[in-house]
Amino acid sequence: MRCVVVGAGAWGLPAAAELVGRGHDVVLLDRYGVGNPLSSSSGPTRLWRLTHPDAARVRLGLRSVEAMERLAARSGREVFLRRGLLWRDDVTVPAVTAALASESVAHDLVEPDDVARFFPGLRPDGRPAVWQQEAGPVLAAESLRAQAGLFDAAGGELVTGAVVAEVVPRSQGVRVVCEDGRTFDADTVVLAPGPGAGRLLAGLGVDLPLRPRLEQVVHVGDPAAPRAADDFPCLFDGPREAEPGIYAMPTPGVGYKLGLDRPVRDLRPGDLDRTPDADLVAETVARVRRDLTALTPNALDAQVCSWTLSPDGRFVLDTLPGGVVVACGDSGEGFKFSALMGTVLADLAEGRTPDDDVASFSLARFADGTVVNEHVLGR
Repeated sequence: MRCVVVGAGAWGLPAAAELVGRGHDVVLLDRYGVGNPLSSSSGPTRLWRLTHPDAARVRLGLRSVEAMERLAARSGREVFLRRGLLWRDDVTVPAVTAALASESVAHDLVEPDDVARFFPGLRPDGRPAVWQQEAGPVLAAESLRAQAGLFDAAGGELVTGAVVAEVVPRSQGVRVVCEDGRTFDADTVVLAPGPGAGRLLAGLGVDLPLRPRLEQVVHVGDPAAPRAADDFPCLFDGPREAEPGIYAMPTPGVGYKLGLDRPVRDLRPGDLDRTPDADLVAETVARVRRDLTALTPNALDAQVCSWTLSPDGRFVLDTLPGGVVVACGDSGEGFKFSALMGTVLADLAEGRTPDDDVASFSLARFADGTVVNEHVLGR
């Protein structure tokens, strides 16, 4: 089968690697290339976890761990670490504990005054938490290198500088048309173009209000001791009143990484500015100083990257008529499921019927026009 994959990020690259590994003829298109600074998948680490407020994503999380283990074995690279996660929130803790219990995933309910026993130096604030040991950083850059190595070794073709203008289903197969006039014909196309998904879907008759955004992360620590927090656990600290939630994890050898769940701005077409926001850096450091007292409240670096919010905060996986597979609306969760997405998207491209968990992320959920933005609850 001839396959074209659009987007060489956390979902498209694994899909391309899996498809070419299954013996298909695969062309992978990307404007800038794998792991570029303007992509949604740049940077050294991302957070993976089983702690979700719905059972479907707990089950997908379990499958993702197996997929990361397979990737590590196949590539000979370490692509993720286990550090555990403390999830503190007064809204989602009941749903999280119920979802974990429904799948028999071990976890501990942590009393508000006991949080520092699980996360050193965490200031109690009266909210309960959940501790779950199956979580940690995805070594994102290393994971992309592992997938790229598998793709290259199996004979996949990467085409950079390709700006896709439209995807056109034909009587036989699908044609991908680039802005420079190049065309690529295929039996099936996998669309995983990150922030560019909305425009391409509109051309296919799918009106999905995706919202690309720019978010910022900050590494903190002591520059003289960059490994001081390497063994720290991960953290989700939910929003309180006007304060945004925060996601955090160690980046080995670099520092401790934190991201406020507050966008820098919406991402508009042609916006190539990834300059960090100094006010958000200062706000992040202030949160560390106040709430995470075992960490050094010193900003080592800051990075701005994109992600795309779907209408309900859950990503979209589906197959359109004519042989087009859609993977979009990562809503900040792309790398949690990156290794698994290779298998999921390759199965869809081969025409296999998705299981119930994968099918729950289809476009069918928007058929009645109901849109509920779940924000943190959905993530």
